[in-house]
Amino acid sequence: MPANKLSPAAKFERCGFFAGLLALVVLAITAPAIAAGDALTIYTAREIITMDPSLPQASAVATMNGRIVAVGDIDSMSAWTSTHDYVVDDRFADKVLVPGLIDNHLHPFLAAIILNTTWITPHEWRLTGLVVPATQTPADYLDRVRNAIALDPDSTEPFITWGYHELWHGPLRRNDLDAISDSRPIILWQRSFHEIIVNTPALEWLNFDPQADEVPIDSDFDTGVFSERGLMAAVARLTPYFFAPERLAYGLDRLREIAHHGGITTLADMGVGMYLGLEQEMSLLGQAYDNEATPFRLMLIPVATALTSMVSNDVDALLGGSSTRRIRLDKHVKLLADGGFFAQNMRMNFPGYTDGHEGKWLMKPEQLYRVAESFWNRGYQVHVHVNGDEGMDVTLGILNRLLDKKPRFDHRFTLHHVGFATNDQLRRAARLGVVISAQPNYIWALGDKYAEHGLGADRASQMSRIGAMVRNGIPTSLHSDFTMAPAAPLTLAWIAANRITAEGTRMAPVERISVDEALRAITIDAAFALGLEQEIGSIVAGKRADFTVLEKNPLKVGVKRLRDIPVWGTVFEGRVYSLEKH
Repeated sequence: MPANKLSPAAKFERCGFFAGLLALVVLAITAPAIAAGDALTIYTAREIITMDPSLPQASAVATMNGRIVAVGDIDSMSAWTSTHDYVVDDRFADKVLVPGLIDNHLHPFLAAIILNTTWITPHEWRLTGLVVPATQTPADYLDRVRNAIALDPDSTEPFITWGYHELWHGPLRRNDLDAISDSRPIILWQRSFHEIIVNTPALEWLNFDPQADEVPIDSDFDTGVFSERGLMAAVARLTPYFFAPERLAYGLDRLREIAHHGGITTLADMGVGMYLGLEQEMSLLGQAYDNEATPFRLMLIPVATALTSMVSNDVDALLGGSSTRRIRLDKHVKLLADGGFFAQNMRMNFPGYTDGHEGKWLMKPEQLYRVAESFWNRGYQVHVHVNGDEGMDVTLGILNRLLDKKPRFDHRFTLHHVGFATNDQLRRAARLGVVISAQPNYIWALGDKYAEHGLGADRASQMSRIGAMVRNGIPTSLHSDFTMAPAAPLTLAWIAANRITAEGTRMAPVERISVDEALRAITIDAAFALGLEQEIGSIVAGKRADFTVLEKNPLKVGVKRLRDIPVWGTVFEGRVYSLEKH
């Protein structure tokens, strides 16, 4: 055999030598992350619900450097305990651990705005540091407004209240508010955030001139109503007031506290950039939350207008280097189809609304398609706010067109809210590969009223058809859209599993989901909707060490008591955050 040739056996031996050498080099490079001597923390608990079907229950979880390295019981972790210094932390010995809860749709700046207003709402609210009684009649509502204004009769500051809803509080317009005060600005913010009603001094305070200014779309100076797209014209003038440093800091700090009390370790800002632009809002959110006082990560989903106003290269650079442990930005985009559900502005197919009014488009269908296509073709995950069944038809039609022109696998085109969709639409959505982030609170807060006004008993009872979503195999999660619902995932799970309204009516019980399905919807399926399921959502080796610490086991307390389970605190990337200390 020539000297420069090797026999097959020799080649194999040499390849084996180099493979072994390569393995040693790789081990040397990666060794610091798993080297013997690194501290290991093993948390024990009464029960651990992992949301991992291969190992659904455990009694211990080992963490290191903010990640999970092992799950099971202490005896099963001998391979780790024999090679690492370790500490057994048994503070959760009488607690239940579940994966860190996820709210994959809310708006920190919206929450900060609303938390800086006076709450007068149809239903009771109980937040940390805030208890709001229910106000359910027109007379009581007007009394609450008058009494609140009378507390500071000489004030020239605008009086802004959130929670107004015409079905409880009666129709109120500009002249009604002028009768309360013709000198102090009054702004009623509708329960959905999608609409405000103002008096004459408020019009002046907002620098609107009814005699000279063009009336914004979806607005009426005579009635003082600014709705949907018109609202955004008003919000642009309200932003300097609400984004004043003290107000903004207060609102964002309160949201941190509220989310922590809800057991949340990951939340998503589903529409960052709508007020001040993406970069400035990212900076403000970083100042508020990118610190050790924050027990959660914030996933930023930019609203389409915030991205289309930037040069593509700037967007790509921003997406490539802006994420930190707590502030995450990736290739996601948020679009809006039809109007708000609380304001009955969703677009409905025949027979429409019982009073004959029509819903509103936030983006006209063809515009929605063009914007969706531009991001679809660039590989973004597209999220669409959609509420009515006509909105669903349009949105599913757009997805169908996108798939025909440029097929994509695992696209995770995500529909948010889905207040009313038919069974046939949900079957179609499943075939198109849709993901849904559903709003269960519609049925609790609005079911009885919408049965009487707007939809009728049959369609009202079938709002938030979450059971059908799950039956069709659609990855389905639950969100709060705080303040549309409490930022409390266990409360959302309770609603989806019970379908009981605020008045105690059970609606379309066949659309209930099981407790296990409800837990998936606030853990692993919520992570899936954000493309983060390989990092969070279940208690599995390799994932982030995020846990919510509960006093009781959700799988054992019974479906009726889900929302009553006390949250002890959370663990975020291995660090413990007790509610008693924060």
